[in-house]
Amino acid sequence: MSVKFGLLGILARQPQHGYELKRTFEQITGGFWQLNYGQIYQTLDRLESEGFVTFRVESEDNVPDRKVYRITSEGRQALGAWLANPEPRPRPLRDELFIRLAVMSTGELNAISELLASHREVYLHKMAELTKAKPDSSELGSHFEDGVPDQLIEELLVDAALFHADADLRWLEHCEAKLRAFQRTKIN
Repeated sequence: MSVKFGLLGILARQPQHGYELKRTFEQITGGFWQLNYGQIYQTLDRLESEGFVTFRVESEDNVPDRKVYRITSEGRQALGAWLANPEPRPRPLRDELFIRLAVMSTGELNAISELLASHREVYLHKMAELTKAKPDSSELGSHFEDGVPDQLIEELLVDAALFHADADLRWLEHCEAKLRAFQRTKIN
């Protein structure tokens, strides 16, 4: 559902083709939510069949034709209804690392420790990237006629990605500490 309405929200700002939608979606989610092109085009096909988007084909020399998608009035209504009726709930904890740990539970301690360490490095690298690319809304001023500026929203979303990565890092450190404690009891 979120991808569907995320794409509608992007198209509510301006028409875009699939590659632009992918880039914009990943930019506004701080790179933590990556979509593949199949997912984008499948969602766009569904949105078109529901009457929420239309497209026009743009032709250029030496470049394949591309479809530029535009939100319809029905799409704006659906997006508005979705935004007006949030369904707060905890995020599902679906992560490949959890499955790896579950199936490695009878594995060697060193292999599990290496897995956790490699994930820690990935999160540290991602946090550095996010911090470097984080927009700074402190200089925006306070006079905006049309709502909250995009830069502030992008900063808040990058903050969410940073906080999420930080929580994951703390959990990885917790796992490593538990494994070390287990190893000490096993040796004694």
